[in-house]
Amino acid sequence: MGGFALGACINSGKEKDKAGPGRSPGPGFENSITKNREMPRDLLMKLLDQKVDHYMQTSNNCAQSSYLALSEQFEIESEEVLRALTPLPGMAERGETCGAMIGPLMVFGQIYGRGRTNLHDWNRYRDSLIPSGKFCRQFEEAFGSTLCHDIQKTAFGRSYQLRDPEELRKFQEADATAKCSDVVRKSVRMAAEVILKEQEAADEV
Repeated sequence: MGGFALGACINSGKEKDKAGPGRSPGPGFENSITKNREMPRDLLMKLLDQKVDHYMQTSNNCAQSSYLALSEQFEIESEEVLRALTPLPGMAERGETCGAMIGPLMVFGQIYGRGRTNLHDWNRYRDSLIPSGKFCRQFEEAFGSTLCHDIQKTAFGRSYQLRDPEELRKFQEADATAKCSDVVRKSVRMAAEVILKEQEAADEV
């Protein structure tokens, strides 16, 4: 996490390109920013909570659910990204990076990232680390770690080896969907706040 934070602090001093942080990845995102800004913040958060709860009940997948809640609300959903997130809770259930962190980072990548046509753009890469780094720091502060095993210990009182069928059964019996949904809701709320604040800051420049 330290490298992420330090990277976000570097400023080359060069002029940012027109597609830097805060710039729109498409008309849907631009429209969603306006609507989400005009909406009472508590209502926006309740809508995000509802999306998280629905997708967690449907998929039991923190990475996909966190991604869908945010990408729908900000109108940048991608079926390809959603599929790619399938094995990423805990990094293939290895207890590593939490999927509730990975899903929002995919959204940050869609908003602030670079693609094939501007893969050479170093400034855009560095700039993308600023909102992403803020989110990562907030996530770690909120949950004490970015690792699935550590977050499980806090939420369940122990961690589980989810690739073991018996351990997976115990995890599910411990009300896994409800407890993990709480983590996903908090993560999605944090990510949405970062996106909105970054857009506001960009508009002031």
